[in-house]
Amino acid sequence: MNNSVYSVTEITVYIRHLLEENDLLQSVNIQGEVSNVTYHRSGHVYFTVKDFNSQLSCVWFKPYVKHSIRLTEGMEVNMTGDITVYPPRGAYQLKVYDISKKGVGSLYEQFDNLKKQLLQEGLFLPEHKKAIPTFPSRIALITSPTGAAVRDVLQTCRRRYPVVEVILIPAVVQGEGGRRSIVKALTTADELGVDTILLVRGGGSLEDLWNFNEEEVARTIFSCETPIITGVGHETDITIADFVSDLRASTPTAAAELAVPSREVLLGELSSWETQLEKSLTYYHVIKQQQLDELSSRLEQRMLGYLREKKFELETLSARLEAFDVSKTLKKGFSISTVNGKVNTQADQVKEGDTLHTHLAGGNLESTVTKTTKGNK
Repeated sequence: MNNSVYSVTEITVYIRHLLEENDLLQSVNIQGEVSNVTYHRSGHVYFTVKDFNSQLSCVWFKPYVKHSIRLTEGMEVNMTGDITVYPPRGAYQLKVYDISKKGVGSLYEQFDNLKKQLLQEGLFLPEHKKAIPTFPSRIALITSPTGAAVRDVLQTCRRRYPVVEVILIPAVVQGEGGRRSIVKALTTADELGVDTILLVRGGGSLEDLWNFNEEEVARTIFSCETPIITGVGHETDITIADFVSDLRASTPTAAAELAVPSREVLLGELSSWETQLEKSLTYYHVIKQQQLDELSSRLEQRMLGYLREKKFELETLSARLEAFDVSKTLKKGFSISTVNGKVNTQADQVKEGDTLHTHLAGGNLESTVTKTTKGNK
């Protein structure tokens, strides 16, 4: 039994010597599928090679980098290098000296085959895409309950549109059991009667996101009645789920932004509408006031015309009445005679001895008839 106490560095250095002094692990030839490639500004290249069961970190230092080959996701390569240890992380890695392209990795081949199949079946057609509600009241969020994506989505919804209710439906989004978990979560969410479903997770390698490239997941998304927004990985990550969903977002946060409106934008639009309404009411008031003034002027003109017409009629009637004014006739030297209260116009209407009342312009006379003569004699 070794009772000595070693520091982490001492153990790491010891393991490094064990690996680097093992001839089997030096100038070793390794075959695998490239993933998580990073071309650093220093000129070094960092990536991972994997198969179905394991993965190995690799570093390809600048002096050995061949510019005739550009590593890409899913590329299968043959490499020669030394197994060594990177002390700061305490992780073993392959220090690559030579690398050559072998072909397209099996995962990418599966991806392309399924993509072509579903494309031919019409699952990606625009006419199958459902419209995303502008003002949702309830949203179902499908993701890992412990990942950063759930926090990002909830914070974004709370900030942009706090009235929306977000229902979290936990799902396994990576590794074994993920496909069945996502399918079950989608089915559950579709039965809740929510307005929108968000299917999201953070970034990762192709194998980390593989559950979103499963055929069963794709067909379940297509069969859902509820509009679905996917936000899987980062901007450069594209999955089969993204092609089938009704709307694809570059990240979980972007998916939340597409799912709910912005409170600030809505308030701005409301203020704009209020301003437009005030302008419309002011314009309406001005127009109606102008119309009222025009109607008032027209009414006034009609009233003046009516009054002038009635004044003319009154003057005409007055002239006619004046023509029949007895007093004016009397002033001209004429007189009116009455006998027993009746106007006398004929000589034979009176007889000798009758009392005759004569009306003159300047007074009345009373006389006794002594003689009557017919005709103008």
